[in-house]
Amino acid sequence: MTAPRAAAATPEPQTEQAAMRARLAEIPLSPAERGRVTARAQQLVAGCRRRASDRSLLDLFLQEFGLSNEEGVALLCVSEALLRIPDDATAEALIAEKIGTGNWAAHLGRSDSVFLNASTWALMLTGGVIALGEEVTGDVRGWIARFAGRLGESAARAAMGSAVRILASEFVRGRTIEEALAKSAGQPASYDMLGEGARTFEDAARYVAAYRHAIRAVAAANRGASPRGASPSKAAAPPVASGISIKLSALHPRYEPLQRERTLRELGSTLLDLAREAAAAGVPLTIDAEEAERLQLHLALFEQLARAPDLAGWPDLGIAVQAYALRAPAVIDQLAALGRPVAVRLVKGAYWDAEIKRAQVEGLAGYPVYTRKAFTDVAYLACAARLLRAENLYPQFATHNAHTVAAILELAQGTEARFEFQRLHGMGELLYDEARRLGEVGVEGRPLVRVYAPVGPHKDLLAYLVRRLLENGANSSFVNRFLDDAVPLAEVVRDPISAALACDCAPHPRIPLPVDLFQPQRRNSAGLDVGDRAAVEALVDAAKRSATPLVSDSGDAANVDALVARAQAAFAGWEATPARERRAILARVADRMEESRPRFVKLLAEEAGKTLRDAVAEVREAVDFCRYYGAECERLFAAGVALPGPTGESNTLHLHGRGVFACVSPWNFPLAIFTGQVAAALAAGNAVVAAPAPQTPTIAAAVVDLLREGGVHQDAVAAAFGGPSAGAALVAHPAIAGVAFTGATATAKRIERALAAKDGPIVPFIAETGGQNAMIVDSTALLEQVVDDVVTSAFRSAGQRCSSLRVLYAQAEIAEQLITMLAGAMRALVIGDPVDPATDVGPVIDAAALTRLLRHIDAMRTQVRHQCPVPADAARSGRSYCPPTLIEVDSIAQLGAEHFGPILHVARYNAATLDAVLADIQRAGYGLTLGVHSRIHRRAEDVMAVVKSGNTYVNRDIVGAVVGVQPFGGEGLSGTGPKAGGPHYLPRFAVERCVTWNTTATGGNAALLRLAE
Repeated sequence: MTAPRAAAATPEPQTEQAAMRARLAEIPLSPAERGRVTARAQQLVAGCRRRASDRSLLDLFLQEFGLSNEEGVALLCVSEALLRIPDDATAEALIAEKIGTGNWAAHLGRSDSVFLNASTWALMLTGGVIALGEEVTGDVRGWIARFAGRLGESAARAAMGSAVRILASEFVRGRTIEEALAKSAGQPASYDMLGEGARTFEDAARYVAAYRHAIRAVAAANRGASPRGASPSKAAAPPVASGISIKLSALHPRYEPLQRERTLRELGSTLLDLAREAAAAGVPLTIDAEEAERLQLHLALFEQLARAPDLAGWPDLGIAVQAYALRAPAVIDQLAALGRPVAVRLVKGAYWDAEIKRAQVEGLAGYPVYTRKAFTDVAYLACAARLLRAENLYPQFATHNAHTVAAILELAQGTEARFEFQRLHGMGELLYDEARRLGEVGVEGRPLVRVYAPVGPHKDLLAYLVRRLLENGANSSFVNRFLDDAVPLAEVVRDPISAALACDCAPHPRIPLPVDLFQPQRRNSAGLDVGDRAAVEALVDAAKRSATPLVSDSGDAANVDALVARAQAAFAGWEATPARERRAILARVADRMEESRPRFVKLLAEEAGKTLRDAVAEVREAVDFCRYYGAECERLFAAGVALPGPTGESNTLHLHGRGVFACVSPWNFPLAIFTGQVAAALAAGNAVVAAPAPQTPTIAAAVVDLLREGGVHQDAVAAAFGGPSAGAALVAHPAIAGVAFTGATATAKRIERALAAKDGPIVPFIAETGGQNAMIVDSTALLEQVVDDVVTSAFRSAGQRCSSLRVLYAQAEIAEQLITMLAGAMRALVIGDPVDPATDVGPVIDAAALTRLLRHIDAMRTQVRHQCPVPADAARSGRSYCPPTLIEVDSIAQLGAEHFGPILHVARYNAATLDAVLADIQRAGYGLTLGVHSRIHRRAEDVMAVVKSGNTYVNRDIVGAVVGVQPFGGEGLSGTGPKAGGPHYLPRFAVERCVTWNTTATGGNAALLRLAE
């Protein structure tokens, strides 16, 4: 009989509160049973506290430091970066910054002597390397100061390096699979060749080889171990053979939702080969969890495995499910619907703060995860009950929480369900050992405990594992508190069901929904969840069906006079429109623009070559401009500002529109920048005549239509078509009261000269121009993160952003490795039709732009490190595709101008000569965007002290400034300011008028007289 096809894993219900109420209703525990759970959990914790001296080093660290103090965070930050730093000077700088100011004596002084008498870790814990004698114990504070003062010495650096390796050994089971197996002592484990995801096909091949080797090594070690059993029923014996966990993002560099077909084909084939080998060797295989954005694709890949005919009888195929996800119950139902045996590792979740941030950044409708820790604990129990009921699922409960362990044991009472517990290597050992002593686990007829064991070089794995601990090791976490005698037992094992009921299942009040992120000022723009296949397909289909005929830029300079004259006539009426009403109009425009997203996505692809991601982001930016400037309009223009003065008079400062503003916008952001300029000028009470780029007239015309439909007077806003000649005529018109311009620096200078040559009033000129944008990467940076951010910064929008990365400076010790990784990541890019959601790099704007870019590449041909070929179908499309190119240079000084396209220059620098590098960047004269990748905070500050830039981004990409969050605009050759999307922008479009009333002239100073009574 054919198993039913699995249903899509979609959230049900739609809100967090409704989801939590549904989860509470699914937990089959009576009040009496919940009482037994709490009592059992307290017994477990009390037993662990009595044996606290047996705790692991990692448990010891979490209890002493955790994330509740500066020292704990500092030590973890050192651990995250130190082992990957190849040069001594940078390692010393990192250590000095992170540990130099900590209150270490406080920890040593209150310790129970484990820190002083054992080989532990971190700065004070170098006993295994340097003996802690009377000099330390007798004068702790003085020794700290002396040690901190000698941080440059090799002994201190070696001590810290050794200490971090001790911590690494607590996280990592073995540097090789053979070493990990040798430490297993017969205990079943799930080995994971963990680390960062692949960024290149070469990385992926290396991970695949590591998994294959691990499968063979584990198979050899499993000989003689009891198999799980041939029967898939719950009556089967629990598995004792060790297995392998696989991280899908390590197997393909483009494991992404918008690369769905490619991923299912290429990654699916690789995964199937590994699964076949594991099945043939009798090695259980589990697919590890990934971010929520990948969930639908993740399940599609797993379903391919589950339905493979030659794996149909294999009982040891497994997958991890994250209970903190609202969709977790639906995922379990989907797995159950497969109708075949599946081992399900239930975890609480590994990317919580990243999921919250991504939802906010992407403007999603809600969060994919619960916003309260207690909710995750409740959801875990509800999912556990679901798993225990499912006939074909084998539950593997991964938890370090005593209450959760006790609750699962209670849920399983009276059932014949077979299941196991799992814990992370280095954590939870004492808890499960106490449970074993009580006869709850690990003995005849009771669930076994499996260890999840990361395997690999410490420098590769420690960074990943520490970030997960930083992300999920909040001070409220059970693992940070359960051995702390100062925390009452009842608090440590508090029933999460009671906690959820106490707040009526309401989401965390300090974590607003993404749409409310900027309230009460404005509503956030709506984004697109690219992980939601149905939403993406609906947008693409709607875009294809939208009908907006392209128009030609057929205007001419003669039209400018008439447009300006009509705008002049409309100015007084528009300026007199109350600020609140102007805000309401712009809000309506924003709403209609969001409703018209498919239409604008299509126009942006057709006229500007925008990919799906870039088009959605541009619609959001335009919407944000309308709402932000509307809110700013009401804040600044609704009423005057009362100023202090002498008694008997009032002084009020008012802002007013200037008249007719000329807004000249570029083709690279034909929707967002055009809308932003025009919306700002209108919000300030001006009439507007806008000169859009001749390459993108339809988009400009559509925006003008929306503004008029929203309530702006027909003549108060207009577009002057006609290209550069119309723009020049508009700027030179004597009635123009101000000019806002975004575009090339050379064009800005021509406008500046034209304005200076005009007779009549001096008009303001607001200019945002290009940048020779640089990024500094030192040897503390995580290269995988750098590669992601560099590819986004240099090649997104085909490099046609003012903020795009032009020059990457890499510290010499890591430069070649970084260049190699970048070249590999470039090979994975998809170049092609922007209408296709899978496309990463679309065409440049026109043939003239392509010619300029190719000329530069040809001039530097001998220095090209990598160039992506343009596919034949793209080359034949009639559009202009520039191959993404990586060019090595000696310095930014080699580049006489900005090259506006997908061309990245990379230069090497020595740490000792960083000051000279920064001087070169500053000497170039631009000041738009700057990037710094470093784990040394002081180093980033030193860079910013020399290189003056309008927008500096540390440890992230340098594009995608958000309205009201990262006001955008540069200085020097990069613009005049004020910054677009910032609080100082609208006043530049206005005149200031101060009104003074002498109140005593009409009958005396009544207020003063009252004071005298």
